[in-house]
Amino acid sequence: MFKLILLIALVVSIGFESRVVAQDAGQRTKDLVAALDKTKYKKKEKANISVEVYVDVKNDPIAKANPAEYSGFYEADGYRLELSVRGDGSATGSGFDTFIDSGKQMNFTLRNAHVDGALLSATKVYDNGQERSFEAVFVNRTSRSGTRPDVITTSETKFGIGFVQYGDKTVAANNGDSWTNRVFLEKK
Repeated sequence: MFKLILLIALVVSIGFESRVVAQDAGQRTKDLVAALDKTKYKKKEKANISVEVYVDVKNDPIAKANPAEYSGFYEADGYRLELSVRGDGSATGSGFDTFIDSGKQMNFTLRNAHVDGALLSATKVYDNGQERSFEAVFVNRTSRSGTRPDVITTSETKFGIGFVQYGDKTVAANNGDSWTNRVFLEKK
């Protein structure tokens, strides 16, 4: 009887753990999407001249039924990711990042990469041996711009992967500046 109760407790705890991980991936996806969204409105007036600029960037997570469909090349100025994803969500990848604080381009490979829904989690291992946790989300990114929210002149939607790049804490400690960079890599 004790063995049966122990077995039931083990099965219940494993089931609970998998639900918690799934909830965490879903919440993390929502958090990343929110961090990637951006709305900016500026208006300047000087000597009877008025200039208005409005930019709105919204991201919608895209969870594909077959994670292998995420495989491919993703690029933007200063960034590249070549990603290979298997049907079970396990993945491998490599590419390069450009850090805005130093302007240096650094090659990396992904270690322990996995796709869960629209979320890619991995560790970036750079050529110099430095390692950083990496989370990114597969999204449809819609950029709208114009003079005001009710006067939009351009709108476009692209599929890709987005992530937030944070400044090196050591560099930030030395010069007092910290930075974050929203990065969107379009699938090619």
